[in-house]
Amino acid sequence: MAWRPSTFPVFTFSSMGMRLRSAWELGIESAGALILPRECPICGADSEHSGVASPFCPDCRDELIDAAGDVCWRCAMPVGPYSRRDGGCGECRGRALGFDRAIALGPYQGPIRELCLSLKHEQNGWIAPWLADVLVQGRPELHHESRGALIAPIPLHWWRQWRRGYNQAEELARGLARRLNLARVNPLRRVISTRKLAGLGRTERAGLLKNAFKVRARFSKKLAGRTVILVDDVLTTGATCGAAARALKKAGAKRVIALVVARAEGKGH
Repeated sequence: MAWRPSTFPVFTFSSMGMRLRSAWELGIESAGALILPRECPICGADSEHSGVASPFCPDCRDELIDAAGDVCWRCAMPVGPYSRRDGGCGECRGRALGFDRAIALGPYQGPIRELCLSLKHEQNGWIAPWLADVLVQGRPELHHESRGALIAPIPLHWWRQWRRGYNQAEELARGLARRLNLARVNPLRRVISTRKLAGLGRTERAGLLKNAFKVRARFSKKLAGRTVILVDDVLTTGATCGAAARALKKAGAKRVIALVVARAEGKGH
């Protein structure tokens, strides 16, 4: 069985320690690029001789890259080719989102859904940097949107982080920061532990997440006037990213872009 790179806990280091940690992470990721699973995690086909440093076979990789289709520039919801998109789509037009725009690899269905479900488990954290690579290739507008930006993951509440020991948004942010050559920061704290949001509508989620995030004081000056790319795995109603984006803007961020692997359709109310 091919060895797969695992994830590592995040600690606080001196500047020298941070450089050593970055070098260590890069070494682990490079090793993973050399020793990939022999079978595509999506279809099971042989990916060892695909000619591309990726665990995904060429067909599945192409499917992921082309998954987005026509989407709303503001909330990343799939739309028809002739839909009105000025000011957003019918899902988000006239509604305050908190973030300025959203970018998703594709809709929460098929292989993307299965990958997002797999990524929730720490043993599958090795998939995150490869998904980040596909996301950057599949959504070329990221190169323009990310100029001078900071990458920040959606955090878990400390209790849930302690219990899980792993946050898939953190792993995605790490891979995206390296792929886009941007600084990865962790300015947000989740100060309210919410119950599971699955099945709840937009209004219920927004109520539970109000003031759920705060920015660490030491980041206030770093965020001033900056664009922040806020990373998560799935965007449903936008309540989580919206609450986090509002906290970042309150601390001085000029613009916040929600960047996710999948865009799901949430309940409207």
